[in-house]
Amino acid sequence: MPLTPIKIFILICGFCSRFHAIEYPPVQTQNEVLHGSDVSLRCDVPLLSESSTLHWETDREETCNTTLMYNNSAYIILHTVDERNEGKYYCRLMKNRTVQTVRIHTLNVISHSYNAKNKNDTIYRQSSSNSDVLLICKSSKKYDSLKWTWEQRPNSLIDLIAVEKGKEVQLKGPIKPGQRSSTTYNSQALIFHISPVNFNYSGTYRCITNIGIYTTTVLRTIRVSVEPLDDVLRQSVVLTCELSEVNDSVTLVWLRMEGNRGVLVEQQITTEKNNTLRLTVDLSSYETDPLRWQCAVFTENTLRALAPVTISFTSSTTNGPTETSTVTNQEDTMTQDRHLQIMIIVACAVIVLILLGLLVFKCQQKTGADGWFKTEYKGSEVDCSTTVIYSASTE
Repeated sequence: MPLTPIKIFILICGFCSRFHAIEYPPVQTQNEVLHGSDVSLRCDVPLLSESSTLHWETDREETCNTTLMYNNSAYIILHTVDERNEGKYYCRLMKNRTVQTVRIHTLNVISHSYNAKNKNDTIYRQSSSNSDVLLICKSSKKYDSLKWTWEQRPNSLIDLIAVEKGKEVQLKGPIKPGQRSSTTYNSQALIFHISPVNFNYSGTYRCITNIGIYTTTVLRTIRVSVEPLDDVLRQSVVLTCELSEVNDSVTLVWLRMEGNRGVLVEQQITTEKNNTLRLTVDLSSYETDPLRWQCAVFTENTLRALAPVTISFTSSTTNGPTETSTVTNQEDTMTQDRHLQIMIIVACAVIVLILLGLLVFKCQQKTGADGWFKTEYKGSEVDCSTTVIYSASTE
């Protein structure tokens, strides 16, 4: 069957469309992590335009809200992983209304928390009222005893914060346990829940069995603050981010958020041991209202923690109404009340003037119609005028 020009054109278009639809296969990775640890995932693209989006999602639910886009990369942090976090994680690129899977990461969670390599597991948490830490000591075999200890600084006093005694767990020490802490002991698991997380709770936490150290968790805390909290002047608002302790290479970054995309404003990199790492940013040059910021902690290009803060210059603080906004609302209400009072006074004055005019007109009619009325009742005329004047002065 001969090929007509139309058929040739259709074949060429079909070939071109199939060629255009070809996508490079996504990068596939997988790893095994201990029960109770934190996991940070990252995927990169060579160039990410402003109209493109990059985010992580799973088969179960989309995780865009926990995804950070920064420097052509998408990051996601999973805190205190367990069996529910197992599965495939997909990094999706949305560009020109098409979706392409850039990376597929398979996560396997080991049922126990024992680290055979005896390496410290370092986690980061923001110091806030809604932040928490689950210290999970879970073994695959039974031990006669388990306990959690806390060493705030190297070579400092070691505090006993949780210990089993028989089948009961005694919770004691300087840290108040949270609601999810273990109260009974089954010879295989001991959980200590810290909620809320205070800035001075950083340090080294060890789960110790009757034969030695089972697992070690190092907690680093992050604190963000806004100064001053009660001043609406942009020139005086300063954001501060503090990291409790640094023992390795750490990058502290202030990001101004545009959706889930972070724009670098300030950063500090350190490779030296410090008791506290601090980074500040002045908001005097930013006009957007409100402003969303995140303090991010990176170690070797791995996102370890995010500490968000929202600034609204109209309400003058982060998260929720403030004393300044309350005063402003009160002033607006008082202004409206004054306007209403003025309108009422003007209306009353107009009514009084109208009544005064009618009364004077009526009195003049009576005077002109009957002369003896004016002669015999002269006092009444004076009383009438006096009454009107009195009423006007009262108003």
